[in-house]
Amino acid sequence: MATRDVLRRQIQGTQTLRSVVQTMKALATVRIGQVRRAATALDASVATLELAFQALLRTRPDLAAFPGPADDGAWAAIAVGSDHGLCGPFNDRLARFAAGRFERLARTAGPPRLLVAGRRLRPRLALLGYDAERTEHLPAGVDATDVAVARLLDRVEAWQAEHAVGRVLVLHHVPTTGVGYRPEATQLLPLDVAWLRELRDRPWPTPCLPLAGVDDERLLRGLVRQHLAHVLARAFAASQAAENAARLAAMEAAERNVDERLAQLRHAADLERQNAVTAELLDVQAAWVAAGDG
Repeated sequence: MATRDVLRRQIQGTQTLRSVVQTMKALATVRIGQVRRAATALDASVATLELAFQALLRTRPDLAAFPGPADDGAWAAIAVGSDHGLCGPFNDRLARFAAGRFERLARTAGPPRLLVAGRRLRPRLALLGYDAERTEHLPAGVDATDVAVARLLDRVEAWQAEHAVGRVLVLHHVPTTGVGYRPEATQLLPLDVAWLRELRDRPWPTPCLPLAGVDDERLLRGLVRQHLAHVLARAFAASQAAENAARLAAMEAAERNVDERLAQLRHAADLERQNAVTAELLDVQAAWVAAGDG
């Protein structure tokens, strides 16, 4: 049985570990709140972007009729994982989901050009046979999202110019109720023609249409880039909220394990203390008996 000094050190170490776990739980909870507020702000900007598309499409309805890419054309994917650990099977689940989606599309269009955001996801995808041509770090905070999104948009434009990529998917987790999450695939390109046509046919809220200060083609390119930036920023926000939900769930499980271990150590310490007291009492009794016999 462990000595009292050993048990005392083990209890102190376990209590320190419990404090670390509680701190990480608090940080994950705060981070979830920050990311969800950012996602709410992004959703609020959708209305303005849709109005801009709607105004352009009312004057140029032909822009909503462009064809999509061929089923056997070049395509690419952006998979958003995590840069940090302690989030359970977060990256493994996304890797399996992405591999299943890639396998179906690769039957007609070949393997994708793949970019991974989050260094812990890349080795999981490589084990499944999908090695990324590039890895990007995730934004360290909400304020750094714009820079990360701009880098991804530059990569998408390079794919289009150098490899005639017509279809781009974004694969990421989204949070569900509580601390749950699930994988999701979002089509970044081409734009959803049904969405564009719905915007074109939607009633304009005022009697007058706004006038554009630039030509229609340039305005369309700017709106498309802004829309793509919004989709990527929303994917980052959803993935980070899901990642912190996964980390919170992992820390809650770790806290239960630490509490169980702490209870075991305290019980062992109580037994050791009781055994020591019993031994001392037996020694006193034995000495008293020996003195009486003498």
